Amino acid sequence: MDARPVGDPLVQLRGISKLYGRGDAAVRALAEIDLDIGRGEMVALVGPSGSGKSTLMHVLGLLDRPSAGSYRLSGQEVARLSGSAAARLRGSRVTFVFQAIHLLPSLTAAGNVELPMAYARLPRAQRRTRAREALERVGLLDLAQRYPGQVSGGQAQRIAIARAVAGGPQLLLADEPTGALDRRSGQTVLALFQELHQRLGLTVVTVTHDPLVARHAQRIVQLEDGRIVSDAPVTDRLLADGADGERTA
Repeated sequence: MDARPVGDPLVQLRGISKLYGRGDAAVRALAEIDLDIGRGEMVALVGPSGSGKSTLMHVLGLLDRPSAGSYRLSGQEVARLSGSAAARLRGSRVTFVFQAIHLLPSLTAAGNVELPMAYARLPRAQRRTRAREALERVGLLDLAQRYPGQVSGGQAQRIAIARAVAGGPQLLLADEPTGALDRRSGQTVLALFQELHQRLGLTVVTVTHDPLVARHAQRIVQLEDGRIVSDAPVTDRLLADGADGERTA
């Protein structure tokens, strides 16, 4: 593994392991993961099915506790938080974009973007302002009053991204965010991630099996059998892949 300095780390993982089950039936999903992700960095997690990349995303997103190891998020140890404390921290610092878009069909685009802020009990006027700003960032302010059934798949994913960033998170986790889109819509979404990363200083971690998606990141971290086997900037990774003609993300 080629470890790289990342400057001021937002994420620091040390010795992170995850076991499912007990005894002889236990399955090790992650094994001794050490990983730093810098503030404002854009990272792709890649690997075959069963490599541990989705489990790692769940740990990063405070959806799952590691079985062992340390996880510091913005300097705070979070690996052993209670369920309620993890939920509160997740609500304020972490956000998600999934392949399945999960917009509520009964709410307008603006209403969907406002929804997480309503759960967080932000004042209504503040929610509306932030929702408009987020929709403007993704180029869809003119669709604010349309319902999910009235927009394309690519537009729906952009609304989901607006919802994800409206609350001002530190860390955005994207799980196969273009998997349900055609190539053109997928390229638009990837360009949007890059723009938000640059304009907002947002830290973005994308889980993907698609080499074209991974190459939009600054850095590719490859997992196999629950371990990191490669960690390199995209330029270095592409040069290495081109040298042997066989490796893929």
